[in-house]
Amino acid sequence: MNPEKTYLYKRQHQQPIEEETPPHKGKSKTATTSDSRKRSKHKHIYKKIILHYGSDSFAWGRQCEICGRVDSAYKSSNWSPKELKVTGEGLYGEWRSVCLTEIHRRYPEYTIMTLENAKWVEWTGENDK
Repeated sequence: MNPEKTYLYKRQHQQPIEEETPPHKGKSKTATTSDSRKRSKHKHIYKKIILHYGSDSFAWGRQCEICGRVDSAYKSSNWSPKELKVTGEGLYGEWRSVCLTEIHRRYPEYTIMTLENAKWVEWTGENDK
């Protein structure tokens, strides 16, 4: 190989390449992945909650601390729904109340949201009395 040509070849390829910046694409104002009309104006900060669908149906969920949005399809694999099994031992009364009371005793640090008339409502012990 000719050293003169090698030098020219290296020199040509060592020149800085002008980078073209791609045009900025703004985010859509409407959400494409959900049925909501508009995108949220804030970053959601979620806390872990327990969702009660009725009778003894419970699931882990999450709720935004800023706007209160409830997300029932929690994606974390380390939160097992098997943890929320109800036995009803030592409690008497209506089965719904027994289930809620037992879950609340096991997990007092988590908020329990119940589904009533197609809306999520925070459960407190007074709701069933």
